[in-house]
Amino acid sequence: LTEPVNVKTILGRFRILTMYRPLSENSYGISIKTDGAMFMMINSNSTRGRQHFTIAHELYHLFYDENPEPHVCCGVAAGVEKDANLFASALLMPREGVLQEISEQEVRQHKVDMATVLRIEQLFGVSRKSLLVRLKDMGVISEMTLQELSTISARETARAYGYDTSLYESGNEGVVIGDFGEKAKRLFDEGRISEGHYVELLNMISNGREES
Repeated sequence: LTEPVNVKTILGRFRILTMYRPLSENSYGISIKTDGAMFMMINSNSTRGRQHFTIAHELYHLFYDENPEPHVCCGVAAGVEKDANLFASALLMPREGVLQEISEQEVRQHKVDMATVLRIEQLFGVSRKSLLVRLKDMGVISEMTLQELSTISARETARAYGYDTSLYESGNEGVVIGDFGEKAKRLFDEGRISEGHYVELLNMISNGREES
């Protein structure tokens, strides 16, 4: 209820084959569920904080969406997409865990210091936008404070306070999570793909990095 969640660990635990590839600017991720198998593609052009939120958002579609259909997550927050956003927010930023990092004075004033914002972002691995929306929904900050903090560069403030800025930058291009190589080998052994196709699939992993 209080600890940060490692979404990559969840992907590996539930054997969700995941690839990080460059997608268009407004496409954050894709998820597909078919015959018990689950797949995600995450936009490596997004910041790492945004990638974490997208993964959590897609987990909702894979496990809790009553009518899961292949779709591209493009940031539209209505209907089931809003439910997926609320799920992702609660999963990545558990209420009790977030409140532990905020002083009573900040809660009373409905305003948090930048040092507090950065500490929570870094601890839970989330983007500035995701955190501010969560704090607003929890009643910790006002809409005015959300708008004020939204205008300040997350990367620049992180650098000014001595934090690693990688959370606010894109990355992970080519990373593969899951048993992609194992599946490719099985298809080749069963004669369902040619040797050339098998080598091509392995090159997709070697050109990136496979994570389990």
